[in-house]
Amino acid sequence: VYAAGGKVFAVTPAGEFQLRLRLYEAEARLDKTVFVRISHSEIINLKQVKALDLTFTGTIRITLADGTVCWASRRYVKKIKEVLGL
Repeated sequence: VYAAGGKVFAVTPAGEFQLRLRLYEAEARLDKTVFVRISHSEIINLKQVKALDLTFTGTIRITLADGTVCWASRRYVKKIKEVLGL
């Protein structure tokens, strides 16, 4: 789930859909054990994570199962580690 241009979109295997929710509203409705916010504008499904790479700057490079690369901002790294049990 991501926000772009003032709109919120959900990407699924069936396609990309625009939501009628704000990102924080979508985050509140999603399962906290499966979905985690990685930046100001993105929420990812942890079941779709293929690889996590820590960088020297403190961010995390996340590769999803479909090949999409996302970057977790330093602000959310602690929360991501907590959800993953690291």
